[in-house]
Amino acid sequence: MGTVLRVGIIGLGGMGLYHAKNLHSKIGASAISGFFEPDEKNAAKVREECGNPTRYNDPMELIRSDETGAVVIASPDSTHAQLALECLENKKPVFCEKPLASELNDALSIVNKEAGLGKKYLSVGFQRRFDPYHLAVEQAGYSGDIGAPLLWKGIHRNPRALYGTNGAFLLVNSAGHDVDSARWLLKSDVQTIKVLGRKSRKELPEDAADLLLVTMEMENGTLAQGELFLNAEYAYEVMVELVCQRGSATTGHTDKALLRSDSRRGFYMSGDFRGYFDEAYLSEMTEWVDSVINNRTFRGADCWDGYSAVAVTFAGVESLHQGKTIRVNSVKKPELYKNT
Repeated sequence: MGTVLRVGIIGLGGMGLYHAKNLHSKIGASAISGFFEPDEKNAAKVREECGNPTRYNDPMELIRSDETGAVVIASPDSTHAQLALECLENKKPVFCEKPLASELNDALSIVNKEAGLGKKYLSVGFQRRFDPYHLAVEQAGYSGDIGAPLLWKGIHRNPRALYGTNGAFLLVNSAGHDVDSARWLLKSDVQTIKVLGRKSRKELPEDAADLLLVTMEMENGTLAQGELFLNAEYAYEVMVELVCQRGSATTGHTDKALLRSDSRRGFYMSGDFRGYFDEAYLSEMTEWVDSVINNRTFRGADCWDGYSAVAVTFAGVESLHQGKTIRVNSVKKPELYKNT
C-alpha cells in the first residue's frame, strides 16, 4: 500500500459530508482521521459512513493534531478565514470551500500569510475547473480552431436561494463561482464590474435581489457577462459559452433518458448542485489529495484565486448599491502566485 493522507474535516453539513464520503470510499489514497461538527445528526452520519473517525470538540485542536495530515474546511462562510489562517500557521495543507473569507481584509490576510511562507498550502473549492464540460470549453477555446477568446457568457440558476435573497450576500456567497469561471476561462484578472439586481417576486424581502446581471471587463481586454438567478424554480443549471473570433464553445450536458409522462416528453433536471457537479467534485478532491501526497502544486484554484473572487464580488456589492461600474482594487499579486 502507498501513502494514505489523513484528512480532518471541519463542518459536516452539506459539502463537508459530501467530501467526507468521497475521501473515505472513493479515493484510495485518503482516510478521514477526525472531524469537528456541532450538530449531533451530522456527527452520527460521518461516524456511520466514514469509519468512525475521531470527533474533536475544537476545530483548532483538530488542525494542530499530529493525527491530521491535511484539512478540509466546509464550515459556515464566516469561519473560513480564522480556520484557514490556523492551517497556515501550522503549515497544514488545506482545502477551503468558497468563499475564502467573508470579509475582504481577511482574504488579504490569508494571501499575505501564505505568501510569507513562500509555499502554497491552500486550495479553494471552485469545482467548475474540474467539470468535464467546462474543461471541453477551455480546450476548444484555446485550440486555435475558432480564434482567440473574446467574451465569457455564463448562466447560474438555482431552484431556490438556500440561505437568503439579499443581493450583497448572494454576490459574495454564490457569484464567486462565476467570477472564478470567467477569470479561469479568459486567463485574466478582472478590471471593472457592474452589477444590476432585481427582485423576482413581490413577496420577497425589500432588500432581495435574487436575479443578478454581472458585467466584467478583464485586464487583458476581454469581456464577461453572467446571469445569476437564485430562485429559478425549475432546476439547478450552470452553462457557459466562450465566444471567440471565429466561433464559440458552449457547455452541453448529455441527456441520458427521454422521459414520457403526463402527456409530455422531455428530460429530467435535478435541483441538487452536488449531483450536477458530482464528477467534478470527485475529480477535484482526488487531484487535491494527490497534490498533497506528492508535494506538488494543486492544479485547481489557489489562495490568490480565492482572494480575487472575494475582491471582485465585494466590488460587485458596491456596484449593486451605487448603480455604476466599479474598478476592482486588488493588491499587487505576490511573487508566489505569478506563475500560476
